[in-house]
Amino acid sequence: MRKSIVVLAFLTIIAGALAGSKRTDAEILTKVGRLTARTVTAAMPDTSALAGPLVALTPPDLMPVADRVRMRIKTDQQMAGATVTVIAAEGEVTLRGEVKTSAQRLRAVELAQATTGVTRVVNELSEPAK
Repeated sequence: MRKSIVVLAFLTIIAGALAGSKRTDAEILTKVGRLTARTVTAAMPDTSALAGPLVALTPPDLMPVADRVRMRIKTDQQMAGATVTVIAAEGEVTLRGEVKTSAQRLRAVELAQATTGVTRVVNELSEPAK
């Protein structure tokens, strides 16, 4: 919503300026446009932060279940440092690998279960020995 308002305001300013601008104003408008583009880009969230949640809702015919679960785990901040292999067959997802904590183990299962197309999750994740 915030991005939409910023872009709309930018376009309004540019359109108004172009309506009464002279040829020499083009350089000023170009600088304003570039500055605004940098500001809007800086205000936008990191795309990797959005990828995981959006991938979870992708229909099964567009992306395989294993890839969706893998992407969610890879892009989740709580899963940093975990090494997880995802194997999927007919809605059943098996999670193998090593996680840093029991909280990561639970989070990986939660992410898999909340992914469209997953009917069952088999948790074969291990934690490092203490």
